Amino acid sequence: MAERTTMLRVDHLRKVYESPRGDVEAIGDLSFTMGAGELVCIVGPSGCGKTTLLKCIAGLLRPSDGVVEMDGVRVTGPTPSMALVFQEYGRSLYPWLTVRSNVELPLRHKKLPRARRDRLIDESLEAVGLAHAAKSHPWQLSGGMQQRVAIARAIAYEPEILIMDEPFAAVDAQTRADLEDLVRDLHRSRGVSILFVTHDIDESVYLGERVLVLSKSPTRVEESLKIDLPDDRDQITTRALPRFTELRTHVYGHIQRAKAR
Repeated sequence: MAERTTMLRVDHLRKVYESPRGDVEAIGDLSFTMGAGELVCIVGPSGCGKTTLLKCIAGLLRPSDGVVEMDGVRVTGPTPSMALVFQEYGRSLYPWLTVRSNVELPLRHKKLPRARRDRLIDESLEAVGLAHAAKSHPWQLSGGMQQRVAIARAIAYEPEILIMDEPFAAVDAQTRADLEDLVRDLHRSRGVSILFVTHDIDESVYLGERVLVLSKSPTRVEESLKIDLPDDRDQITTRALPRFTELRTHVYGHIQRAKAR
């Protein structure tokens, strides 16, 4: 496989929260790069600062030190190159708007011809299996379907990087498995780069081409682990592979050692 062009660079990132009771260092000297078209998962101990890291990368939080660059340009605020999907899909969707209108909402900020906008909406809903629900409202859908709406809205925006912050933590196990396969399908069919934060070690190994293992707070990268599983994965065969067990055990051991230090 040809070497990928570096798309995202996080260099010596540090984030300190200041308060009257004393400063709290959430992220301490964290660096990594991400290639164009890569699917990278991030795992680490609970409370290690994964969400803080994503907000710094997305330009929603200003780092205390260090730099985030997208295509060689420093990220200083929210950028159209990135789209975010959060865990709390219920808060990100507007219940009074239809599914189609929810997906269309961020596209209104882009100066696109009406036909182009409609095509993006149609393609995104089709990609997540919700073409039939375009006229429904979010409150009429299951939790898993609502999260699909949030994903459709993100990919309709045509980001270079899709940032996902524990997006499946609030759904049941069966729905979670379906959504994991949806993410892998979107990554392969659309070639979008995906940065996926999860607390689920098995999920990180199943989804990722690479897993970044973080330390406890103040967060640093403990390891960047290549996931050498076949590209064609499914929930039964892949998870039964001895190599899958080896990888998830390796990641679990790293996190346990990080928590103990």
